[in-house]
Amino acid sequence: MKIPVADCLSLLHRCASASLATHSQAMPGYPFVTVLPFALAADHCPWLLMSDLAEHCRNVRQDGRVSMLLQASTPDVLTAERMTVTGDLQEMVPDEATRHRLLRYCPEFDDYLALGDFHFFRLQPQRVRFIGGFGRMGWVEAAEWSALPSLSQEQEHAVLDELSNAGVAAEVLGVDLFGIDCVQEGRRQRLDFAQPSSLPALYATASARLAMQP
Repeated sequence: MKIPVADCLSLLHRCASASLATHSQAMPGYPFVTVLPFALAADHCPWLLMSDLAEHCRNVRQDGRVSMLLQASTPDVLTAERMTVTGDLQEMVPDEATRHRLLRYCPEFDDYLALGDFHFFRLQPQRVRFIGGFGRMGWVEAAEWSALPSLSQEQEHAVLDELSNAGVAAEVLGVDLFGIDCVQEGRRQRLDFAQPSSLPALYATASARLAMQP
């Protein structure tokens, strides 16, 4: 089944944490699974923060081939949207603009970084298995993910500044051509656009989508 990549993005942006499966070094041949928070860069690639002391960190440094499971919160897990992102996780130092964005999504990262033994790792998706409910499932390939249009940091900041100056009630974490990530009444939300926006219309699209919120 052909899965719209926008559906994958929607679920990815709605999740703040994921289950990460790595290749165990302590028990070769067995997977090792843990749960971690993550933040998204402007290109929709997840970044994780891991400690030198963590088992999964040692695993990744030996073999960066991982899978990351994301799932919508619901009582019935078999009917919920979920997806597995399989890709390559590599230690990487974000540039200043990307670091600022990651900390905007996960401000608690700043406290961990101050400890000195935490490092950023970036996940480059290779294949995504998306399940949208019973009978609706399929793969999204790396080429589709890489072809997604994205904003530069400067373009996103310009839209965020406009929204801030307009006095929107929500705390906007980030904006892209497919939707807005925000916090309302202490709860993180993803507000998808009805269709991908163009850059010239992005502020108007974002403003209209925020206005639809109660």
